Amino acid sequence: MAIYQYYLAIVSKEGILKKHNLIPNEIRINTETGYFESDAELYWKEIDQKADEITPKIDSFIKRADWGNDKTNFNWKTKSKVLDNDAFMGLNEKTFSITEFSFRADLREDGFTFLKNMIELSKENNWMFMDRKGKLMNADFEEIKASIKNSDAHSFLNNPIKFLENLDDKSK
Repeated sequence: MAIYQYYLAIVSKEGILKKHNLIPNEIRINTETGYFESDAELYWKEIDQKADEITPKIDSFIKRADWGNDKTNFNWKTKSKVLDNDAFMGLNEKTFSITEFSFRADLREDGFTFLKNMIELSKENNWMFMDRKGKLMNADFEEIKASIKNSDAHSFLNNPIKFLENLDDKSK
């Protein structure tokens, strides 16, 4: 993941409500294995949303990657010298329902078109976002923007030298 990309997982709001009867502030995550793992799959299982209902809409605003796509995985990628957005969707191999859905928005993109498209798609489908700390957020640009402002990606883009110096301070 490039430092200028902001990661968000997409989680079914309806699935969270079915599982908990309320929306918690965050959901459990684990990074001890070196990978980002969360309970998001539990919430997708609750609603059984088929990928074929969603993928054409994503295809309309980001190109499908030419790698890693099969019956249970979809990958999208926009990569150029000035732009690097991507998305991933994992599916249940028997039902072809969504089990995992995440994306990384390039914070250098003028107007944040990709991020705004993902927010609109999430509004249409009653989804929420989860950041790398497990914090849940509504599909609302202002709420997402506040989270971005507290991210390492934003800190790096705002002042790369200070960001790197702070890394040195943290390692001492």
